[in-house]
Amino acid sequence: MQKEFLLYTKAPLAFPLDETIEVCNQIPDTPFVISNTDNVNTQIFAPEIDFYRNNTADSFADQIRNIHTLYQVRAAVYDLARDMDHSQEVGKKVLIVLGDKESDLDRAALRDKLTEDGFVCLELAATDITDVNGHIGALKVNTSKRLRSALETDQILWSDAPAFAMKQSGVYDPVALGWKEALGKLYGSVDTFHYKSFVEYDENICQYHGRLLEETCGKCEDVCPSVAITKTDADRKLHFSDVDCHGCGGCISVCPSGALDFTQMPRDAFAEAATYYGGHTALLLPRQVEIEDLPLPAGVLPFAMEGRKYLHEAHLLTLLQQSGNPVIFYTDFVSKGTGDAVQLINEIFERKYHKKAVYVCMNGEELQEAFAAMESLEECRFEMDDAGLRKRESFTYRLAHLVGADDLGTIETGEHIHYADMRINESNCTLCMSCVGVCNVAALTAHPEDNTLKFNPSICTDCGYCEVACPEQACLEMVHDTLLLSAAYFKKRT
Repeated sequence: MQKEFLLYTKAPLAFPLDETIEVCNQIPDTPFVISNTDNVNTQIFAPEIDFYRNNTADSFADQIRNIHTLYQVRAAVYDLARDMDHSQEVGKKVLIVLGDKESDLDRAALRDKLTEDGFVCLELAATDITDVNGHIGALKVNTSKRLRSALETDQILWSDAPAFAMKQSGVYDPVALGWKEALGKLYGSVDTFHYKSFVEYDENICQYHGRLLEETCGKCEDVCPSVAITKTDADRKLHFSDVDCHGCGGCISVCPSGALDFTQMPRDAFAEAATYYGGHTALLLPRQVEIEDLPLPAGVLPFAMEGRKYLHEAHLLTLLQQSGNPVIFYTDFVSKGTGDAVQLINEIFERKYHKKAVYVCMNGEELQEAFAAMESLEECRFEMDDAGLRKRESFTYRLAHLVGADDLGTIETGEHIHYADMRINESNCTLCMSCVGVCNVAALTAHPEDNTLKFNPSICTDCGYCEVACPEQACLEMVHDTLLLSAAYFKKRT
């Protein structure tokens, strides 16, 4: 029978824990949902629990509550996650592409070892390969005119592989990974390759899908490091290859409308997790970043993340308003969308409260500096129910509350986050409602009850498709990359 929470520790605890947490000093046979060790049969390994226990300056009473909180956060995210498990059959055919650095002896030894282990080895020179398509278990290699053939293989070992090859799943570069890791991936993927669907897509609010008059977006494909997202310009459709997806989440942070969401921590799961951080400073810890042993001031509580690139402005504002404290993001990489979101949020909070809201720390020294500099943001506390709201709506309602009756000026938004305003020449408008028909986020709406057209700039994604669709001359004019911090910006204008 599966149990819920396990805390494994060899040393006796100095205080009792919540009764829902089973404390063991020996590895149990019973499966658990959440555990602080990966040496047991567990659905979720939560290393942040031991990181907190070993480093916090919280009192024993606070530790008792906070350790339970960390388990609850993991459980909430687990319950609301929407990632699906998939598998791909993988045979034992491998293409070897070695560079000049490898000697004939190395080539022969590698080939003999793989052949001995049942692999069918093919070899090509890098200069004979023009393209790689497909995915792990079904890779197709196009060759030069000299060879006049195409090869099919399950996996590829390619030293100093070019960028186009590394976009496919099942291609490993021993120079970048090291031979041990590259061969480990090769052997570990044979028979069955397991992967997840990390991205959820709503084509109804996508700013690329169906935009036949003019392309207005497509940044998700631009930032994708693999071929997990591709677009066809003929019919303006996005195509997703889950088997090629790394699960980085970079596409989510640049999606203007919220058409993309991260299935391992969807926005509703993130919002639910944020409710546990009231009065705490959230320390965002991506799974990909190794956690160092560093002293944590009282009141700092880890917030575990599966990805590290998916954070956008709605995530950050939600966590700030729920916690009433700064957010600290400990990472070795900041995606384009997240970087713009951090800059935007910090500028908003500087204007409103004259304080910094989000600290990005890439090493222990920067983390300690952030702990020393951070100030409470209790004045920004705001709780609301985000259920059913899209990304733009959630951010708009939260930001409107933060701005209140103040006029904090205008912010120019960055390259990967777009807000806008619009000028409408009423004398040229015929109320044909073409603009309403193409606005899929309801920033423009028709109101037959009083024969009006209304515009809400705060949820406009700045796609500009209304301008393209408008049949009248000098009628609609977008004011691009503009976010007004005043109450009027968050209301519908007639």
